Amino acid sequence: MNLWQFVNPVVSLIARSPFHFIISHQLLVISFKGQKTGRNFLVPLSYHRHDSSYTCVTLRSNIWWRNLKGKSATKIWLKGKLVNAAVDLEFNNDELVESTLRDLVTNNPIDAFFAKVKLNKDGTPVQKDLFEASKIHTVLKFTIN
Repeated sequence: MNLWQFVNPVVSLIARSPFHFIISHQLLVISFKGQKTGRNFLVPLSYHRHDSSYTCVTLRSNIWWRNLKGKSATKIWLKGKLVNAAVDLEFNNDELVESTLRDLVTNNPIDAFFAKVKLNKDGTPVQKDLFEASKIHTVLKFTIN
């Protein structure tokens, strides 16, 4: 069992509870059904907010996000509430992925650590690391309806 199989259910539980405020300032939880299994999934992700949209990244090698391919909407747990959200995925345009990653890691050093992007002393990402990370991540953009 890997660490995330233990951590993700606990984080998802907190995000859906009255104690969501502990984590909801930087995490949302995607709720979706597996395309093949029909099983319900809850996946917590760190986000960067832009007006009414929230951008997240995950490794392309994680297969769960493929369940959202071809879907125009899903539900997310945001600030303790289940809301409908339009969903857009980007995994082909590395420049867009790089731009999104830059916003995410600049505003949250923990995301930089997980994305394996080192930060300069001024908090900006090391360009070489950012470039490499953009090739292996998928961007998920959720827009609240």
